[in-house]
Amino acid sequence: MKKIVLPFVLFILLGTIVKAQNVRIITDTTNIEDIIIDEVTVKSPKEMPQVREVPASISLISARMLENNEIKSISDISSTVPNFFMIDYGSKLQSPVFIRGIGSRLGAPSVGLYVDNIPFSEKTTFGFDFFDIERIEVLRGPQGTLYGRNSMGGTINIFSKSPLYYDETNISVAAGNYGYFNGNINHYNKVSDKFGYSISANYNAHNGYFTNEFNGDPADDQYSASGRLRLVWQVSDKFSLENISSYEKSEQYGFPYAVYDTENSSAGDVNYNDESGYKRDLFSNGLVLKYRNENVELLSTTSYTYYDGLMDADQDYTAAPIYYFHTGDIQNMISQELVLKSVSNVKYNWLFGAYGFYQNMDQQTTGDIYTAKMKQDIQSDFDISGLALFHQSTINDFIIENLTLTAGIRLDLEKDKLGYSLASAIGDAPLNTTVEEDYEENFTEILPKLALKYKFNNSLNTYATVSKGYKSGGFNTNSSIDISEYRSYDAEQSWNYELGFKSSMANNRLYFDAAVFYIDWKEQQIDVPVPGGRGNMKTNAGESVSKGFELFVKARPGKNWEATLGYGYTHATFIDHVVSEELNYNGNFIPYVPRSTVNVGVNKVVEFKNGFLDKMIANLSYRGVGKHYWNLDNSNYQDYYGLVDGKLSFVSGKVQLDIWGKNIFNNSYNSYYFEIAQLHKSYVQLGKPASLGVNLKVTF
Repeated sequence: MKKIVLPFVLFILLGTIVKAQNVRIITDTTNIEDIIIDEVTVKSPKEMPQVREVPASISLISARMLENNEIKSISDISSTVPNFFMIDYGSKLQSPVFIRGIGSRLGAPSVGLYVDNIPFSEKTTFGFDFFDIERIEVLRGPQGTLYGRNSMGGTINIFSKSPLYYDETNISVAAGNYGYFNGNINHYNKVSDKFGYSISANYNAHNGYFTNEFNGDPADDQYSASGRLRLVWQVSDKFSLENISSYEKSEQYGFPYAVYDTENSSAGDVNYNDESGYKRDLFSNGLVLKYRNENVELLSTTSYTYYDGLMDADQDYTAAPIYYFHTGDIQNMISQELVLKSVSNVKYNWLFGAYGFYQNMDQQTTGDIYTAKMKQDIQSDFDISGLALFHQSTINDFIIENLTLTAGIRLDLEKDKLGYSLASAIGDAPLNTTVEEDYEENFTEILPKLALKYKFNNSLNTYATVSKGYKSGGFNTNSSIDISEYRSYDAEQSWNYELGFKSSMANNRLYFDAAVFYIDWKEQQIDVPVPGGRGNMKTNAGESVSKGFELFVKARPGKNWEATLGYGYTHATFIDHVVSEELNYNGNFIPYVPRSTVNVGVNKVVEFKNGFLDKMIANLSYRGVGKHYWNLDNSNYQDYYGLVDGKLSFVSGKVQLDIWGKNIFNNSYNSYYFEIAQLHKSYVQLGKPASLGVNLKVTF
């Protein structure tokens, strides 16, 4: 059965818990006033000052903003945050995130992701369903000093709701066109001032937007079930512990890729003969221990993540029998981080940390190349381990009053191992191992950071930051790759220079920040077609530059009114990428990087003093994505497009009814493009059409 029944069992268990508890609402996230712009703090345990005090570009997305904008995954943040873009790959198999032009379509991510302080180190784990989320923090620019190797473009911190701050139960159901259904239940119980727990479950189903014309089946239907358990115990005034466990099971059927006519810029039908799909199990667990006295805070974060993915793909995406591949991938990762930092020191604050991890990935790919009557079996066993030591110091009133100096450094060590074997056979012959090799690479990097911030007054400050970004190298495992020349690729480094300012005015009713940046990028890891073979691989470009700016304005012009404007501009090009004497891409734009991102939003709450309704909430937003190129020679691209989303909510006591729409005007665009060189074909995935739906939420 395609349907997943696990969440219904969880719903029954949760329903029993709900009946046994006398819960109360202590938070109303529908009110605009419950977030005072100037008071918001960063929740990352490594830095917890007010947003205005951090010498870096940060975007915060609150629970209220998540709800108002129907944000259900990381991809829904795309363009909501300036210079943030995520390719809609059509599958949770890959979730490539780009910030300020830095990202990675294949291989390890270039943007770090932490969920309740647990690192998610592979893009295969990025595409999970949002529920029970309190807030999201997006830190733009290299965060390597505090976060390490995969944070060259930035870091995303996602935090679920704590039962010590929420004491309620809410149940919601949603339905929409294209067979969309979502069921969600969250229970938060503050048993005492010292202990609380929460348990949540989520079920998501969608019949898909596109049809495979070959058999008439949906080309992109999907189902998922998720759960999260969180325990918080304040053992004493100085010591606390938290344990957060989460699990998601996903099933997707098919990939909605259509052959693309590049001359006429038109897509054909989705039409392929072999059944395709992707299944994934994702589990994570984190134990957070905190000790704090009047002088220092010690934080220990121990985490484990498990991923089990299975993909079947008709990789020619046509009705002809050409390629078919089956890939199974199992990943285990454990990590340990210790952070010791000073507390409430007015003049000088410091932080020391240590981080270690071990990651194992076993991958097996079996394939049929029908045109050559060939079978293949590829075994790849990755072992990655790393150790890091880091420090950051902050000196207030440095040299002169109101000038703050922040300096940090990190030593990052990593060892990558690959065990690789390739077996093949022609016709009915048994498989014969033709390649069996072991590879090993060591990476060492020092990541410094320096920032100056000057505070003019309580409402305005400016900053300048210089920081180094880094991402380790790795291995290609495509069977078409020549072993000696293309098996590995090098690490990449960048220097990021940023100037910005942050201000709040009109009694905290207007917030404005802006930043300009320049990134000098060496040995950029890029995706290229395998020479003379199938698929893609990673290699290095000599030098690239990304430069641009971003601004964000948030205003409350009147009671229960809120308006936002975000804009980001990125100009990312190759400076030195010479392939041969006949071919170079110097001056070309880096693929998958929109020139601009735009977000405009308006939110209005109308309160009723008498009558059945307590309030009505109207939210309207516009998201724009600038022109971006799909390939190295810049011959194919997506022009600028804009999407309008809206939501109207009616609140009566503990009940809320929403009517929402996404891409209301049904604007058409291509969300993804790729080429298969050996077939001389191009493919696209069309963007999601207009979606309409309703939600019903009850809170106890």
